[in-house]
Amino acid sequence: MKNRFWKSALNPFERIAGVKALLWGLAAMVVSTVISYFSGWHYHGMLHFGPAPNNEWWCYAVEHLTVWLVPAVVFYIGGRILSPSRIRLSDVFGTTAFAQIPLLLMGVVSFLPPMQALNGLTEQNALQAVTQPWFMMAMFLSVFVVVVIAINIVWMYNALKVSCNLSGYKLRVFFIVAYIGCDVACRYIIAACY
Repeated sequence: MKNRFWKSALNPFERIAGVKALLWGLAAMVVSTVISYFSGWHYHGMLHFGPAPNNEWWCYAVEHLTVWLVPAVVFYIGGRILSPSRIRLSDVFGTTAFAQIPLLLMGVVSFLPPMQALNGLTEQNALQAVTQPWFMMAMFLSVFVVVVIAINIVWMYNALKVSCNLSGYKLRVFFIVAYIGCDVACRYIIAACY
C-alpha cells in the first residue's frame, strides 16, 4: 500500500492526463499567479523564484504561462520526433500544466514573514541579515522550496515520459537537454517583462 502511494505521488500521470489534468493545472496556475501577485515573489524561470522589479499583475501571469507553455511546446515537438506513438496535444499540455501544481507551495511559503523579510532585503543590508532572528527560518524555508522544485522536476519528467510514451536513454537525454534549454528560454522571455 505504501509503495503504491509513493508511486502515485511521484507519477500522478498514470491516473490523470489530458483535459482533466489540463483543467487542474490551469486552476492551480491561476491560484499560484494570485498568490505570487500578493506575495511579491516572481518566477524568473523554471528553476528560479524570487523578487523582481515589475509588480504588475500581467507580469505574474506571463511568468506562469511561460514556465508552462515553453516546456509543453518543447515536449510536444520532441515527443512527435522521438516517439513512435501517437502524441496527443491535450496529454502533453495537460500533464505539463498539472506538473506545475507543486509550485503552489512555493507561493504559500513566500507569504511567511521570514520570506517577506528576505524579499525586502537590499544588497547593502545582506550582511546584516545573517544576524537577524528570521534569517535561519528563511534559510530553512529556502530548503523547503528546493524540495518543491525537485518534486516539480520529477513530475515534469514523468509528464514527458507518460504523455509522449518515451523511455530509456531517449527519455533521459531529451528531458535533460529540454529542461535546461527551456529554463534558459524562460529566463530570457520573462526578463523581457522587467
